[in-house]
Amino acid sequence: MMIYNYLKIALRNLIRNKVYSFIKIFSLTVGLTAAIFTFLWVIDELSYDKFHTNAPNIYRVMTNNTYPDGRIETYPATTSLLKDAIRNEIPEADKVALLSMETNALISNEKNSFNEQGVYADSSLFSIFSFPLLKGDQKNPIPDNTSIVISENLTKKLFGDKDPVGKSVTVDYGRSFMVSGVFTNVPSNSSLQFDFVLPLGLFIKDNPWTQNWQSGGTQTMVALKPGASLENANTKIGALIKKNCKECSTSAFLFPYTQQRLYSEFENGKSMSGRIEQVKLFSIIAAIVLLMACINFMNLATAQSVARSREIGVRKLIGARQSGLIMHFISESLVLAFIGLLFALIAVHFLLPLFNGITEKSVQLDFTNPILVTGALVITVVSGLLAGCYPAFLLSSFKPVTVLKGDASPSLSGGFRKTLVVVQFATSIILITGSMIIYRQISFISNKNLGFEKENVIEIKRNDMLGKNYAPFKNDLLQIPSVKSIGFGGSNIFTVPITTTDPVWRNKPVNSSITFKIFRCDEGFIPTMNIGLLAGRNFSNINNLDSANYIINKKAMKIMGLTPDNVIGADLQMWNGKGKIVGLTDDFNNDNLRQGIEPLIFLYSKNIGSNYFIKIDGSVPVNTTLAAIEKTFKKHSPAYLFEYSFLDQVFAREYRTELIIGKLSLIATVFAVLICCLGLFGLVAYAAVKRTKEIGVRKVLGASVSSIVVLLSKDFIILVLIAFIIAGPIAYFVMQQWLQGFAYHTNISWWIFAAAGAGALMVTLLTMSFQAIKAALANPVKSLKNE
Repeated sequence: MMIYNYLKIALRNLIRNKVYSFIKIFSLTVGLTAAIFTFLWVIDELSYDKFHTNAPNIYRVMTNNTYPDGRIETYPATTSLLKDAIRNEIPEADKVALLSMETNALISNEKNSFNEQGVYADSSLFSIFSFPLLKGDQKNPIPDNTSIVISENLTKKLFGDKDPVGKSVTVDYGRSFMVSGVFTNVPSNSSLQFDFVLPLGLFIKDNPWTQNWQSGGTQTMVALKPGASLENANTKIGALIKKNCKECSTSAFLFPYTQQRLYSEFENGKSMSGRIEQVKLFSIIAAIVLLMACINFMNLATAQSVARSREIGVRKLIGARQSGLIMHFISESLVLAFIGLLFALIAVHFLLPLFNGITEKSVQLDFTNPILVTGALVITVVSGLLAGCYPAFLLSSFKPVTVLKGDASPSLSGGFRKTLVVVQFATSIILITGSMIIYRQISFISNKNLGFEKENVIEIKRNDMLGKNYAPFKNDLLQIPSVKSIGFGGSNIFTVPITTTDPVWRNKPVNSSITFKIFRCDEGFIPTMNIGLLAGRNFSNINNLDSANYIINKKAMKIMGLTPDNVIGADLQMWNGKGKIVGLTDDFNNDNLRQGIEPLIFLYSKNIGSNYFIKIDGSVPVNTTLAAIEKTFKKHSPAYLFEYSFLDQVFAREYRTELIIGKLSLIATVFAVLICCLGLFGLVAYAAVKRTKEIGVRKVLGASVSSIVVLLSKDFIILVLIAFIIAGPIAYFVMQQWLQGFAYHTNISWWIFAAAGAGALMVTLLTMSFQAIKAALANPVKSLKNE
């Protein structure tokens, strides 16, 4: 009954003070909406790879490569020989699976063909991981080198509702395989994504170089026995490679499979960070927005304290205890919090598609998920308690005799409210400044001269048919008037993935551990990308003239101790054999802009790699050019779907993490400023009501409207200026640290802080002006008569 009475009185107060209740509820709705979206995002990130039944015991084998200077590089590629060594020499290991890196292939039957992603693996893949088989031999789903296992999704594409087991499919219009099993679709929260599994034995047969202790072309997964010591297993695995390969500089270790997504960045062989930084950042931003909503509640509740002081005095005189009053006021805040939760859930439901588009996810508002329901309830209760605890303790501490005389407690000074307002606006200014700097950095990256042209360049993935027909495909493309040139490139040009310390040149330092980027390309690549050639010549396609010759960039020249006068013709030995340096290019960005320019060596190749780069005439309608390119593509590669990307779009995807952070920080800024405005609106409205008599007297004595507006506004403007003074240094320090993560970054200009402060001040003035002008224009006779 007591709780019922608390709720009944809380609802009465809610209805009686409609404006203030609306502001409190709306603020909490905005804060809870941000919190729920973040919670959904965090749940999704933390759920990756945890759906496997044996997830706590699954580990990925990582490789540490130690260079002579002590530098350690960590990567997930392992030698294929490691599997048998672990199985035979590590008693803690229960199961070991070996698989290739993810690969794309055209899977087809008599009627359909689809370009899908898959892996080469052995049957242990399905015994370690929880990818249930719907059809096939559970113990040995891939019985031989002529078998293939496909996903439920791919089965429907190829065979509809028919049973695919025993039927034949073709991979890349080459080899035929018999479908030996069907597995359930891989969940979206799996780090490993595939729609087909081909036999690993075939991969090793086609790539014999993987059967070498110094190679690294496969992935190794290990399931430890229940209760096995990870420390002991790692000690033994760490010595395996050295035991079998004295000249190897690598060692292996086990890394928890469920942590690989969030802790993927290594430094000196130790996991340091990764996407976990995004999880922390987004969680902090959501907590800040929710805290600002709670501050609004506290501000308005304490501002209204005088109005409720008589109520409290009467309650105390008739026997109410302080604990009961605290429960009463906290119950009011909890009622408002749960009303805010209801509206927040409605907002999340309608805004979820927009959120998924921004974060590139597919999270759902699933009320059957106990983690989501529990989390939402806990966040709401904590918010209600946080918002209501201070007003509850403050209001319940009033002395009945004092307040019934009309004198509120001395604790009702506005110092605490002013502090909260300063905190709110300081936070908003920090978020405004941060958003401006993030977008300035994104713009800086997007417009930076990379040393090559990315505009009006189309990227097409190489397939087997195009590889075999490259020469006629290239010739036919060049007959299209709007196609200027075409070049073959082995990998991503923005972040060249292949690195090595293998290059040998004259006077190379003993035990050198200098890492070079390696990029395979043909004679068309450098002119297509408009990379500056400083000396020497480009590759030639005549009589394999450059099969063992190389082109290097300026950074590589300096590292090799060469100069523009002697670089051309210098000896260089690499994977293509002993040859000469025939060309020198200007430096261009060949790694993420967080890292800067690395020394790079071009190797001549027409077919080892994945991309064709086509330079087009931007003055011709793009659709016309694409239609002509697609027709040529289909002529030489009829079985494959025509897929393309514009290189500037590929570049934008390289920095999608920064773009997502920018968008979310902008949204958080809008939420924070909106909450600040609501709180400020309520405080100014209350101040105007509280000073009604004073305003009336001033108007009777001849005060102007502008002077009254200034009277009501000046205190809040001073608070905003104080907030700006506090926020400026904090924002500068935080954003300076963030920018230091980029090798190339924009400068933090003074005008950004000035703009953020001016924006906060303008928002403050606009928010206050309505209530202030309304109070100043009120008829003084009515206000004095009412008083």
